Amino acid sequence: MDPADAAVMRALALYVAEHYASDLRMPALASHVHVSVRTLQNLFHSHCGEPPLKALRRFRLHQLNSLVLDRPWTPLRELYRLCGLTGSVADRDFFLEIYGLTIREHQEGARLKSTPVPSPSALTEFPKGELRHMLKAAA
Repeated sequence: MDPADAAVMRALALYVAEHYASDLRMPALASHVHVSVRTLQNLFHSHCGEPPLKALRRFRLHQLNSLVLDRPWTPLRELYRLCGLTGSVADRDFFLEIYGLTIREHQEGARLKSTPVPSPSALTEFPKGELRHMLKAAA
């Protein structure tokens, strides 16, 4: 890749990493790195193999993936908003394509991992015989 093109891609990557939750549009992205929209599209196709907005959605979904792992109990609509996503069918389908499961499945898995396992001492805190009674009733 031409050094000038590499510099444009680096500058754009830094800008997107800082502003990915904002409403980013092609004209604004191109303007930020001082190239035309068409030049930006060509650079992305040659460097990333995909259109700029698809690469942006991919980046946002990676951010969403991380947020779900860090905050599994936060409602998905809030996590979508924090990542600049809307929760559209395209977002959900692309997440499924990248990670092999839906966002909801990913969140449920993260919730299971974040739920503390009861310690043995918690089981012995019942009054004498109550735990045995509960176990017998469950069986």
